[in-house]
Amino acid sequence: MTVERVQEVAEALASRLRRSVAVDDHTLQLIAVSPDYGDADPARVWSVLHRRTRPEDVDYATLRTLEVPTRVAPRPELGLLARFVVPLRHRGSLFGFLWLIDREDSLTEAERADAQDAAKAIGALLHQRLVVRDRDHALASHLFDLLLDTSPTERAGAAAELLTHGLIEDDAHVGVLVVRHDRQSDSDGTEVRAAVHHACRPLAPGSWLSSTHRLRGTVLLAQRRPVEDALRATAEALLGALPGARVGLGAPTQGLGAAAAAQRQALVAVSVGESLDRAPGVLSFQELGPYALLGQLPADLISNDLLPLGLFNLLRLGTDHELLVTLETFLDNAGDKQRAAHLLAVHRSTLYHRLDRIERISGLDLSDGQHRLLAHLAVKLHRLGRSGVALPAEAPPAHSPAVLAARRAPPPDPAGPTRVAPRPEQVRHSAG
Repeated sequence: MTVERVQEVAEALASRLRRSVAVDDHTLQLIAVSPDYGDADPARVWSVLHRRTRPEDVDYATLRTLEVPTRVAPRPELGLLARFVVPLRHRGSLFGFLWLIDREDSLTEAERADAQDAAKAIGALLHQRLVVRDRDHALASHLFDLLLDTSPTERAGAAAELLTHGLIEDDAHVGVLVVRHDRQSDSDGTEVRAAVHHACRPLAPGSWLSSTHRLRGTVLLAQRRPVEDALRATAEALLGALPGARVGLGAPTQGLGAAAAAQRQALVAVSVGESLDRAPGVLSFQELGPYALLGQLPADLISNDLLPLGLFNLLRLGTDHELLVTLETFLDNAGDKQRAAHLLAVHRSTLYHRLDRIERISGLDLSDGQHRLLAHLAVKLHRLGRSGVALPAEAPPAHSPAVLAARRAPPPDPAGPTRVAPRPEQVRHSAG
């Protein structure tokens, strides 16, 4: 309603003075414009079309320091007629500018006083708008935090209030993204906050919420139509403002009540991207495949002491070793040996030889579905750093005699004879 009242004051002043009136905010964005009274110039036409004053038409550094009304000289080369400008101030703060075209410097003292009274009224209205905006922003931030809370009751209450207060207009379709920017120079999160503000500026009011906590930002989009495209565009805008950042997208959902789950999905996507050492960029939860589930497991979930000895020996070769790459490719393709050999660019006999060595080292039977599942989980968890097996260059924690023995022995030589490892059922147990 504030902007409508500003428009009414501007139109009333223009009608009394029979002159065109425009009102800008403090950044020269057009707030209100009256009908023309035959005095429009090219500069005014441009301003109306673009909803802002051309920067080259004014000396903004001087303009923003104005305390009293002043006259702006004409600039024929820019198509700018002379103007009378009144700063819109309230309690000393600048909120914008009121513009009157005054080609012949013919405004009377009474007309200037009328313009100043109108400017005073508009200044008070814009101050009120700022107060309401700050209040709404504070309320939205509080409710957004509650919306992402672990308590279903808090989430439901926050969703209802966001819709009741019009802070979110429609939650038929909801999407959440998380951006993480691990840069030491941005230890207080200033760059993240600025980037989130920049990325959300094009979004319609009542269709988004955001919060930032140091090096992490969360953005929620909610609207009547599907949000996938808008969510992806916002993520790309964040990357443009934060080179090197990672952005995780939760799966699109419906209703504000599902926002907390979507945020957790986005966090998993960011975490998986980091664990797999993916290049910075956008990663969607829906693109994670098995990592959508495995990425939710805590890093210290698996213990060396509880891994089958043969599997432990195989994993400690390292994820880039040809046997681990071969095993993963074979399992990723559902045991299709022809396709696996093609993807690995090796002869099928080479693939058979590698699979045989894998079985001898690990004690697995790759024709057994249960063994395949165990191997697939182990390899994927190992890639995420959640297998409990440290890389050979690191010293894995060990407490049992079996693990100590495995650490004392060199890694099995994949090219040479290898003792047959126990089957997976022969799991090592802790000594303590």
